Amino acid sequence: MEDLFFERNIKRDQGSLGIVFPILAGLALLIFLAFFNVIPILMGFNIIYFTGMISFGLIYLLYRVCRNVLKVEYELSITEDSFEVVKIIDARKREDLVEFSIKDCEYIGSVTSDRFKEDLEKADFSLNCTSKRKYNLSDDIWYALVTADHSKYMVVFEYEEDMYPMFRRYNPRGTQKHAF
Repeated sequence: MEDLFFERNIKRDQGSLGIVFPILAGLALLIFLAFFNVIPILMGFNIIYFTGMISFGLIYLLYRVCRNVLKVEYELSITEDSFEVVKIIDARKREDLVEFSIKDCEYIGSVTSDRFKEDLEKADFSLNCTSKRKYNLSDDIWYALVTADHSKYMVVFEYEEDMYPMFRRYNPRGTQKHAF
């Protein structure tokens, strides 16, 4: 038998939030810093050195928050029967989210299947690893319902044809039948 391996990086599209949030947060910070630096001078206090340092610190903090919140990627990797999801923040920090065996999945299938809503209610939490914040119900989006460590959770991901043989090999009864 041949070794099965699949890996894919999915960059999260922030949509309008990725444009609006930095602009509004930057404008709010700019207005705050204008008052924060001008009012002490108008009152006769010469503390521009301290307010300037604090201002630069707040600007850097806003920059880091925007980068960490808006630059998110997910890495899906399947090696034999191991399914692993890693969250990559700002292309620097890797955070392991879940790792499970495909054999432990109760069901693997499309979000358009009849089971999806029922499984979503049964799951303790759902992990969205798609490129959209709110995924559309389509045949291109699949999910895996996993029971592990006394909890049920759902991993929602973007399906590719290369994944199907791996799912069928290690969990033939729990994988949705797929017409090619």
